[in-house]
Amino acid sequence: MRNTHDSRYIFSAYSNSVGAVLHQPLKAFLSDVPCAALPVTGGFISQVKENIEFRIDSMEILRIGRASSSVLGERRNNQYVSFATSTVEKLTILDVITADAVVSRVTSVYPAAENRQSDDDPRVNRAKLYLSGSHFDNLKIDGKRIQCEGEPSFQDRDGFSIQTADAQRRSLFTDACHEIFIPQFGTIYLGEVDIYSSKISVTMLRVELGCPFAGSVAAGNSSTNGRDG
Repeated sequence: MRNTHDSRYIFSAYSNSVGAVLHQPLKAFLSDVPCAALPVTGGFISQVKENIEFRIDSMEILRIGRASSSVLGERRNNQYVSFATSTVEKLTILDVITADAVVSRVTSVYPAAENRQSDDDPRVNRAKLYLSGSHFDNLKIDGKRIQCEGEPSFQDRDGFSIQTADAQRRSLFTDACHEIFIPQFGTIYLGEVDIYSSKISVTMLRVELGCPFAGSVAAGNSSTNGRDG
């Protein structure tokens, strides 16, 4: 096999609007929902679907008015830009969680080779990452309006960088708005930011359902790469 040292940027971005897996009282999966994955060459892909339902017999587990997923990757001047976004509108989960909109957005801007400093430290990801635009519209849980305060480290208008390749999970919001437990319903996680290797992933809403239903629901997931490859 011949090795090649030709320099090229490998794009990586994906977006998934919503997912659901039910374990009890029976096993079921939500399928045929908008999702998008970016080819290594970059480009633009977008999908949208309206009126999504997930039911067990006459019991409605999930209802969505409209969902969309989009990814984009291209070189602009001396930078590689990767972008992923997901929007879920008119969301209802077991009539306990409702939202007019759940939006996740992740953007990474990576300098081209001629625009980078001479630093070969593999632990440093030179991309600037932006989570701006990720938000909820009129999110209600158990009938209460939820207003989340953003975590300051993600609010920098100049973006932020991943300094190590260590896997970690952080929250887009302060601790008071990250984890909410509802008895006989489950645990709700808001604004999860997963950083692993050179990638960053945002999941705006994740629900681990408890009794009487058991399973997982996630809405608003977007991810891009934080460095070449």
